[in-house]
Amino acid sequence: MTSTRRHLLLTGAAFPVYALVAELALAQTLPRSVPARRWLAAQSQLARGLAQGTLSQTSWHRGVNELSSQVDLESLAHEMRRARIRNAGTPFGHDPQKRFVTVLDDDERPVRLGYGLALFDFGPDSVITPHAHRYMASAHMVIDGRVRVRTFDRIRDEENAVVVRPTQDVLAETGHAAAMTTPKDNVHWFAPRSPQAMTIDVIIDGLEPGRERYLIEPIDPLRGTPLPDGSLRAPLISFERSMALYSAKD
Repeated sequence: MTSTRRHLLLTGAAFPVYALVAELALAQTLPRSVPARRWLAAQSQLARGLAQGTLSQTSWHRGVNELSSQVDLESLAHEMRRARIRNAGTPFGHDPQKRFVTVLDDDERPVRLGYGLALFDFGPDSVITPHAHRYMASAHMVIDGRVRVRTFDRIRDEENAVVVRPTQDVLAETGHAAAMTTPKDNVHWFAPRSPQAMTIDVIIDGLEPGRERYLIEPIDPLRGTPLPDGSLRAPLISFERSMALYSAKD
């Protein structure tokens, strides 16, 4: 994959974000007929139901993954080229570069989505280290390159540890989605397996009134204690320790 084959997405903050539209079209080996705008609107409907409590987290999890299997990827790339994209700041450690996305209507006015939309741009050394979540849900779809995606169910919390059970370990290519909720796949871990990779992420936080909007808890599954039932007791660690222990090669 070479940069000359990539289509430049121009952003309001003058930061280049790359997406390979030809690769997205080739990835559509299964019927993908849902236009991006309908996909974005359907995500809004799911997000409202989740935030209002009329839709369970399990149903939201299933719904966003189904949507990701249906969206026309070339149409989605077109909407991202039209969107306003701004840098979220300097990444911490080896985190990928995060960029906030503001979708625009035909009159170039911001569209209220009811959820956060972001791009995560992975370089060869980028890694999203393993971590658990509270008070939020998210979904992550690969739109460029390849990413090793590992997920775990959160079984229970213990003092200074989280007991987890592995649920997925896949080499995700363009169009693959992985969602995260409290009851399912609450822990995830992303490492690129190509020189460049990118995901588009749907993020909903503030799901428990009176709590923080979200809480991220790094864990250390590689040095965890295997338990008889196939689960793993993974120590809770600091962000700094997580970056020191985990790299894109893991």
